[in-house]
Formats: sequence, C-alpha cells, structure tokens
Amino acid sequence: MKIFAPLAAASLCVASRVMAFSPPMHQHRRAAVLSSAVAKETDTHIVETPASSTATKDAAERLDDIIDARVETEQERTVSSTSQQSEESTMELFVTDMRSVYSDLENGGGSIKVRMANVGASFTYVAPSLSSSSEETNKNKQIFGGWRKQVPTLYDSTTIDWGEVHSDIVETQPHSGAEAPPMLIYLPGLDGLGMSATAQFDDLASTFELWRMTVDKSTAQPSFSQLVSTVVKFVKDSTNNADAETPREVILVGESFGGLLTCAVAMALKNVKSNKFSLKGMTLINPATSFDETNWEQFVPLLTSLRYLESQEDIVDSSGNFNFVNELPTPYSVLGGMALAATIPDGNQFSSILEFILGTAKLSTNEQMLAASADGFRLLAEYLPASVLETRVLQWLPVGTSVVNNVERLTKLDVPTLVIAGNDDNMLPTKEEANRLGKLLPDCVKMEVSGAGHFVLDARVNLTEVLIDSHIDPLDIQKNSPPYDPVRDWKLPPDDVVRAVVEKRVNPTKKRASPVFFSTDATGQRRLGLSLVPTNDRPLLIVGNHQLFGQDLGMIISQLLEDRNIVARGLAHPTVAEGLLRGEQEVRTQRRRYEFGEDVRFEGDLFQMFGAVKVSPRNFFRLLQTNQTALLFPGGVKEALHGKGDDYKLFWPEKTDFVRIAAKFNATIVPLSAIGAADSADIVADANELLNLPFGIGENLANFSKSTVSARFDAKDDDETFIPPLAVPKPFPARHYFLFGRSFDTTLLDPNNKDECQRIYRGVKNEVEEGIDALLSARKDDPYALDGVKRSSYQRLFGKDPPTFPLSSLPKSSSSV
Repeated sequence: MKIFAPLAAASLCVASRVMAFSPPMHQHRRAAVLSSAVAKETDTHIVETPASSTATKDAAERLDDIIDARVETEQERTVSSTSQQSEESTMELFVTDMRSVYSDLENGGGSIKVRMANVGASFTYVAPSLSSSSEETNKNKQIFGGWRKQVPTLYDSTTIDWGEVHSDIVETQPHSGAEAPPMLIYLPGLDGLGMSATAQFDDLASTFELWRMTVDKSTAQPSFSQLVSTVVKFVKDSTNNADAETPREVILVGESFGGLLTCAVAMALKNVKSNKFSLKGMTLINPATSFDETNWEQFVPLLTSLRYLESQEDIVDSSGNFNFVNELPTPYSVLGGMALAATIPDGNQFSSILEFILGTAKLSTNEQMLAASADGFRLLAEYLPASVLETRVLQWLPVGTSVVNNVERLTKLDVPTLVIAGNDDNMLPTKEEANRLGKLLPDCVKMEVSGAGHFVLDARVNLTEVLIDSHIDPLDIQKNSPPYDPVRDWKLPPDDVVRAVVEKRVNPTKKRASPVFFSTDATGQRRLGLSLVPTNDRPLLIVGNHQLFGQDLGMIISQLLEDRNIVARGLAHPTVAEGLLRGEQEVRTQRRRYEFGEDVRFEGDLFQMFGAVKVSPRNFFRLLQTNQTALLFPGGVKEALHGKGDDYKLFWPEKTDFVRIAAKFNATIVPLSAIGAADSADIVADANELLNLPFGIGENLANFSKSTVSARFDAKDDDETFIPPLAVPKPFPARHYFLFGRSFDTTLLDPNNKDECQRIYRGVKNEVEEGIDALLSARKDDPYALDGVKRSSYQRLFGKDPPTFPLSSLPKSSSSV
C-alpha cells in the first residue's frame, strides 16, 4: 500500500510535475478556503438575473467578506500549527493539496459560473490571470495557477442575462475594446472536472475566452444526449448577442471522454442554422472515440460492483457527500486506484511519481505513509464514486461511440480538427485512433506526442501554443501572414531544447567516438580545437567529405555551436528532408515547436529542428544570401552510402557551382576533413552486391532507388543509387577526427570567371583530401584511435576523453589558396 496508494493519487492528478513544485502549504489552504466558501456560502446567493451590475457587486462583496474572515481564521490556525506541520509527511501534504485542487475545480476556478438547468452541468469562465509571471509562478502553474484564485459569481441558465455577462467578461480581458477573442470551450474526461488540463488553464485564458465544463458527481447523472444538448444550448445562448456584427467564433477542446463528446457536439452544431456563431475548429486530445476497441466496458462493472461490499452509509452521507468518518479506503478505491496507476501515467510520469514516493518514504514514518496512502486511495471514491463511474462508462461511452463512429457522419464533419495523441497511451489505443480519424475526417491533422500517455497535457505540451500553430489558426495569424520560410524564418531552438538534444543524442555518440577537433590558420598551421575557424560578418560555407551514413553530423553541428557559436545549417538530401524513409504520410501531421523526445527515431526531424533544409540551388543560394552558415557535402549519397574499398574517397561533381555562389556573396569557404565512421562498421554487402540479390530482392531495391528523388537538380532520379550498404557496427567505434582546413576568401573572386572558380574549387577539394590523408597518418600516433576498449577504460578511470596524438604529427597545410 505504501507504493500503490500514492501511485493512484498521483495518477488522478497528473502528479509527474505536481510533486516537484508544491508551494507552501498556506497557499493551498487559502485556495481550499476560497473553494469551501464558495461551495457553502454562495448556494444561497445565486445571482437571479440582476437588474444591474449592483447585485453582482453586492454578491461579490459578501463573498469577499466571507472569504476574508475565513482566511484570517485559517492564517491564525496556520501560525499556531507551524510546529505541527513539520511533523506532517510530504505525502500527507500532497494528498491534501490534491483534494484542495479538486475542490477548486468543482466550486471555484473561474470568475463566472453558469449552472445549466436539470442536468448537473456547469460552465465556468476563467478570466486571464493577473498573477505575476515570476519563475516560481510559472513552475507552479500546472495546478497552482491564477485560475485557482478566482471566485465565481454564480448564474442560473434559465434566468441569466447574457448581455451583462458579456460586459463583465470584456472588463476582464486585457485587450478590452479590441475584437473579442475566440470562445474556447473545454470538455473534460470522465472525471467531469478536467484535472489533467489544469496546467493549461492560465495560458488558454490569456489568449481565448475560456469556458470549462464540469459535471456534478451527483447520483442523478445526465444521459449522453442530454450532455450534447447542454453544450449546444450553452453555445447558442452564450453567443446570442444582438450587438455582434460578425458570428462569434467557437473552438471546442475535448479530452478523453470530452473528445468523444466534442465530436457529437460538433455534429449537432453543424445542423444548427445560426448567424450568431461559427464553429472555428475542434481539438480532440486522446479521444475516447476508440472506447469500443477496449475492454473497459467489461472491466468497469467488475470494479464498480465492489461498492456493494460496503454499506452506502459508509461511503456517502445523507446529503450525498463523501463520508470522511471511515478511516479505511474501500475495495473499489484500492483496486480502482491500482488500475489507474497501471494505465494512466506514461514512463516519464511513472518515474517521477516513483522517485517522489521513494524520497517521501525516507522522510516519513510507516504510520504517516500508511495514513497518507489510505487517504490517497479515498480520492477516487470521493471524486469519482463507483456508481457515477459505472453510469458514465456504461451509458455515456457506448452511446457516444455509436453516435460518433458512424462513417457517413464522420466523413461529412468538415470542421478543422486537430487530434493530439499520446503515443504511449495505455488506457486507449490513441495512436491508431488518431490515424483512423485523420483518414475519415475531411479536414483533420494529427499531432503525436512522443512518450506521452493518457494524461498528455502536462508540462511537455503547451496547448495554447499548439492551437496557435495548428491549421485551425484560431487567431488568424497564418491567414494574415506570409507562409513559413524555412530559410529566413527558422530559429535555433531554445537553450533547454538544445541542451536536451545534445545530452540525449549527441553526447552518447561523442562518449563512444571520443571526437577530436582541429582547425587551421591562414598560414596552414594546425591547432587543437576550433578557435581558428573564421567568424566574421560574411556568410560562411563549410564544405567537407560525407562520412558513412552521415552519423557524425550531430557532433559537427554541436561542436561548432558550443565552441564558436556558429549555427551551421545542413543541406539535406530530399529523402531526409521530406521524411520519405518513414513511409507515405497518409494523415497530415503537425509537430510541436522544437519537439524532442528520447524515442524520436527519425534523425531527419532533428536535422530540420536544427536548421537543415532540402538541398537545392535555391536553398543554398538563399542561405548565403541571408548571411548564414551552410554545411555542404558535395559527395552526397555516393560518399554517405559508399561501397567496399571506398573509405574516405571523394565523389565530388566536376561543376564549380558552390564556389560561384559563394563568390557572389563574398562567403568564406572552410574545408572540412573527417575520418572515423568507415572504421566503425564492417560493410557486409554494398549497393552493387545488394542489387544482384536473387528472389526479386535486388529488383525491389532497384525500384526503390529509382523512385527516390535525386539530390542533384541536374540529374535524373534513377541516376543516383540510393541503397544503403548492409553494414555491421563494431562493438566499439573508431575515434573520430575532424580537421577544419585553411579557409578560402572569395571577396575578390569574380563568380563569372570560370578559370578562377575552377582553381578555388580544386583548392578546396585538395585541402579536404590532404586533411583526410593527414588525419589517417597522424592517428597512427594515437594509441586510442582504434582501440575502443582501451579508450573506454581511460574514460571510466579518469572521467574524460584520453589524449590524442601530438600536434606535431599533423603536418602543416600545403594547399595553395
């Protein structure tokens, strides 16, 4: 129980980030006071169509008085119990925090709350947060954001004056007087509250007019059709503004069950003829439209039947509220919590939860851990009672899927749709469902979140940013802006993303290859490191030999960035740039800004993230035209996929195009020689041998190669053999060496002088070849060059890379410039 109960509680409230950033306890208790004040005191002060804003302000003032008094009392209790708090376990505080957040979701968490008649559902408007954007605030916003500090004025849907409500909303918007932002309606999962989206509320509210739906956990649950009608009615009523000159744009966002509900609501809204609103788009987050592909309909009745092992009085009191008198959690809570712990967290979240639990166990007594565990288990029965879960799973989901998963209805639902899918969702087959919906819905784009499970809206995803970047284009930014230009508009990812990529992808390779970098001055003298690589106010063109499989690109780009702050942009083969190796893209795909996960398998995505563009004369021209640094490998596929006996040979074309373009923009050309990759693998069969394989294998490879787009603009596709050799990596790679040779200044070079351009071209090529030969010769003096075991032992013993050959072993450059 010491492990599973905290896991269950953590799963219920997206604990992978919550536990790491818990603010002081008094902040939580203040939020709990606000929620309890609203829940207990405002039931008798529901606003009944006030004649003016006076009634609203009076109600708000009464609430303020109530809250201030309670907060003062709570603060006194906090001061008097400070010494006692030190005796509380971190787990006990954590569970208390979670209950407080749930209470805010139910009763507060917004400035206006509209209760829909006879269905137990409400819509709460979340005003833009006025809290500071300090680092502490940003860290805590996942569940302790500004939305929790808002105390709602309550309205009844049958008597509400929407005109006055709209006026109140306008006053809370920072862009008051400007065009109203789109209305975004968030529909929660089966919990009816939206705990998993709390990290997103503040950012969403700052950009949209955010309304979040909640469904009471009362015994009388609405039907699925009633929920659909309720959302449709809310959309129609809230947008029925006689003064509006244009239809109000509405965006629906649904998570899990809310995704299923969103589809049904969108279908219903498309049949509503109204000039008051337009459905701008919908976003489905791990949608439960795939429920009929799971076994939850068989498992949940078994789980919820456990409630019959306890008397009803032990679970709820006469008012229907959870009974805290019973100290032990119910069997339903225990097994349900375990089921959630097994299916909701993804690998990253589970690791964070487990780390928190193990850390807490060291600071808590057995009694404290057991008490906190029991309390953690009770969260499930408290906020999703067995009878409520049974009704929602057995009535909402089967009915919803039968309504939505009608192929004819789906193919006619021409609403811009974004499906956000966690690739590691263990609760629903979301990855497959995203592809299914992408093929059926007329205007659907999917976005897969690598490594994410069912609770995908944690700190890894900024939903506001994703929506703005999507084809839904909620703010009409894309509509009013020129298309994205990968050459001019690309930006280096943020520092934290760069560090993550280098740490997870580049450093492991560097550790195994122990790369050594050299540079050369104008006189041909060599130096260890990259200090002699030129940096000036002119464009830079780095031209080198392509190593086997291009596996050294990460080391080159990261080292230039780290040592010289040079952002080198690669010119990638069309197959890499366009991702053809991943297969045909049947479903349109959106990627997050600077997305990076440890399970990102396709390196082309990382190349593009770090500025690689498809190799073409136009892209090459424009990189130098815009004063950037280009990384070019003229040998292309022939060098990267070379055959047996072709180690470190250059296969450059005779044309001098790159020199002429460099001269046109006064670029500096820096030759780059690299060795090590060809010595790190044994080629079993090269392209020529593979093409001669029997049983149609060679023929299929030839057809594949012919269908691949050539990297050279003046060559036919079938002129280039794009067949990777069959190679077996060695247990330890050879040491990699990189030599940046003597640079070539093209300032005085006339791009129309063919003879001079040819001379510089030969000079660059000779410098690269000479550098390769020099490195191959010099590494004979490096005892760690080809002995990976010895090199690894040195690293473990001294914690750093071993020394290399003396600089005197590397001859001076003899190429003429």
